[in-house]
Amino acid sequence: MTTGFEPTTSDARAALNAARFVLSPESTSPAPAVWAGAQQVLRAVTARPELGGQALIGEARRMGALTLTDAHALVALVTWADASDRPAESDSERALLREAWLALEHAVSMNRSTVAEAPLRPTVNDMPAISAEPREGEPRLREPYSGERAPDAPTSRRVSAGLIIGVLVTIIVIAAGAWWMLSQRSDRAYQDGVAAYGRGAREVARTAFAQAAQQHPDDAGPLVFLGRMSREEGDLPRARRFLTTAVRIAPNSALANRELGSVMLADGQPEIGRRFYVRALQLDPTDRVAQGFLGCALFRLNRFDEARRWADRAGPGDWSRCIAPMPLPGQMPAAMPAPGYPTLPPR
Repeated sequence: MTTGFEPTTSDARAALNAARFVLSPESTSPAPAVWAGAQQVLRAVTARPELGGQALIGEARRMGALTLTDAHALVALVTWADASDRPAESDSERALLREAWLALEHAVSMNRSTVAEAPLRPTVNDMPAISAEPREGEPRLREPYSGERAPDAPTSRRVSAGLIIGVLVTIIVIAAGAWWMLSQRSDRAYQDGVAAYGRGAREVARTAFAQAAQQHPDDAGPLVFLGRMSREEGDLPRARRFLTTAVRIAPNSALANRELGSVMLADGQPEIGRRFYVRALQLDPTDRVAQGFLGCALFRLNRFDEARRWADRAGPGDWSRCIAPMPLPGQMPAAMPAPGYPTLPPR
């Protein structure tokens, strides 16, 4: 189905700039307005203004404008928008906005590269004029049809070529259909997991994430959720296995690095946790959760001045309990917090 226009870089970039305010972590726009802004960006990228919701995300994914992780972030955004009419209030909801923004930026950049790489088609004005008379030294054009019939190509050769092309087209269609069905089934499992996790149905969520991870072993999203749930339940060895794999699959995922840092901090390894929090902030400098718990890790390493700076930058949050007993400059803390902390809120 066509819409009468093609996606352009300027349209997509303008839509992204227009959505910048509503998709910022500090946005006070209600959830439906946030998704409306994201939806306009995707419509500009796909040139499918008649689509909306998950169908629009699926079209952007089919076009190659979104990675699977990007698609998951946007599915989580539309799921939140369907269930809420208020602005982002918790750290997890603000993180959701950040991840959706990164996904849209990636989609626009992919749209830009696609447009830039599209071959230019010559127009009529670009065609050189053909003179009936040859220039000096040029061969004469062949005379038009003189009445003799050109020999036909052998019928058997035409039939064989048509048969081969038909078989190849059939194979391509079947393969594309199989891939689409598998992708849709995996996306559905992940969506079900996010929804179940959000309403507190942990076992349903665990089953759905495990199914999504099995169907798409190259996707870090389900592993991040499985690792987070294991950490929240105190099973740190299992959480470490899930999140180590997630970071190996997606080393540039700020969320995966942050979650692995939280496991290390909860396991009493603040130096290793600090390194993963630093990596997460290199990938996403606006992540307040990583900023706050980096302060917590530095506090446990007795680097109090740095801890105070990061805590002040992050502002109040769950990490505040970890650094509440922070001493004044030149003093030592009265007591260190228990090493089992923290338990982070959901994304």
